[in-house]
Amino acid sequence: MSDTSPAPAELQTGSKPLPTRAELHARLKPFARASSFQGYKSFAVDAALYAVGIAAVMLVEGTAWKIAGGTLAGLALVNLGSLSHEAAHKALVKSRLGNKALAVATMTMCLFNYRLWIYDHHVLHHGRTNVKDNNFLSPISLGEYRARGPLRRAIYRAYHSQLGLGVLLYFLLERWPKVHFWPGAWLPQRFHASALGYTALLSVYIASLLGLMVFASTGSVLTSVLCGFVLPYTIWFTTFSMTVFLQHTNPRVRWYRDVSSIGNAPEALSVHVVMPGPINHVTHYAMEHPVHHVSAMIPHYRLKQAQVALAGIAQPDIVVMPFTIGNMRDVLRRCRLYDYEAHAWLDFSGEVTAVPRDETRLRPGGKEDPYGGLLPDQANPGSPGIFFPERRPEAEPAVSTRREDA
Repeated sequence: MSDTSPAPAELQTGSKPLPTRAELHARLKPFARASSFQGYKSFAVDAALYAVGIAAVMLVEGTAWKIAGGTLAGLALVNLGSLSHEAAHKALVKSRLGNKALAVATMTMCLFNYRLWIYDHHVLHHGRTNVKDNNFLSPISLGEYRARGPLRRAIYRAYHSQLGLGVLLYFLLERWPKVHFWPGAWLPQRFHASALGYTALLSVYIASLLGLMVFASTGSVLTSVLCGFVLPYTIWFTTFSMTVFLQHTNPRVRWYRDVSSIGNAPEALSVHVVMPGPINHVTHYAMEHPVHHVSAMIPHYRLKQAQVALAGIAQPDIVVMPFTIGNMRDVLRRCRLYDYEAHAWLDFSGEVTAVPRDETRLRPGGKEDPYGGLLPDQANPGSPGIFFPERRPEAEPAVSTRREDA
């Protein structure tokens, strides 16, 4: 099981002084360099693996081979999804246009709407990390849980099933349709037309992929659709859901009701989930996550070294959890409801299951705003970790987003 109790040294104001954001960025700046060769090579390898998997589903006889092909395609989608996130941050290759092309291509293959991702991930997630309703599977309070009807309570309990599949259920019911496919009221109106264009692109891609399975495959059409579409996207969506959940939900990590109450640096609201070495490598180090919240411009081929560098200077210490089935179930068991006033994790009966670390007592003045009062898309473009580094918008309200290039 993971260690979920705050160590006494973490709560002592007499421990080594908290580094400033500038000091953190200076330490990590050498890693925030894109290599076009490395970036395009990673994309080419992962895209080729996906193509081989789909070709096996379509052309090779025998159900076992089709299942193997679908599994390979699903694992390739996991990697392509990691690259899509990186390219959307303009960090995968050197070219801004190249990054956008790779981001759109890989997100479409992963069935994610590029325009919705840019706003949801860059602004809501990075700008409001672990703020309720702005992030993946935000915990509700005991009062909110009890105010729900029996059916909605049952669904929320299912999301936190210790089998882990409830996180996928949450993604399929509440996340993909509303956040990754179709633009809702949460998206500023000026982005709707662009988002609908990407919804149309996704619809054409889905129809084309299914049409390929139906009209060009050998053997049973049903088998081809199940192995070439359902299986790969089940693997991808399951992996993505659990990855995002474990990156920010942990008994030692706080959540906040609103932006004004945040008292932690972004890396203190992230979890370094330690994966076995070979898996960590082939999945592009996606779980080396806290350092990404300091500098989103670090590409995956420098992420592991950057995480080591951050762990040596970050205060409070980075939350680390080895990935095991037991640790995953422990998080799902403890992190069900959240008391936003007392900052405690609760079970469904209201009993306290964990008390997250109180990092605010280590921070000068109680808080430190890593973005100088601005959302990430508006901050100084000279700082690593800024997500739209070209220019700052003119005459925008403080809570708005940059009008990104079409």
